[in-house]
Amino acid sequence: MIVFRKVIKYHVWRYTIKPTKYCQNSEKMSQKFALIACIGVFLSGCSTFTPATESRYVSADGQLQIRGELVDGSAVKIFVNENKVIDEHVSLVRGDGEFAGNYQGKRVSADCATAGGRKLHATTCMVAVGSERVRISL
Repeated sequence: MIVFRKVIKYHVWRYTIKPTKYCQNSEKMSQKFALIACIGVFLSGCSTFTPATESRYVSADGQLQIRGELVDGSAVKIFVNENKVIDEHVSLVRGDGEFAGNYQGKRVSADCATAGGRKLHATTCMVAVGSERVRISL
């Protein structure tokens, strides 16, 4: 019985994975790989940030085109038929603002607000040109 136990212990010991210098090196390599992967994900996230996002609206008859841009997270630009009528900044603290301008004698107003988190297209503006009202996401 004692011999049988020794034989079993020998075979269990023989076929188990033991740390060697190769295992230790592969552990260091996996740590380096994980670090490099994390740095790569961080850098790719920073490089894909676009400084300007835009949204566009065209009326049913095609006579009125309203386009908005949010540049660097705070600068709101509103264009009516490719003419810039509003170029202002939303509040950096609250992310909102009310702006006004003119297009061919018509009053243009924009009431903008930003949802929490400052994510892409989180800023919305209610733009009014004359009697036409439209909500655009920037």
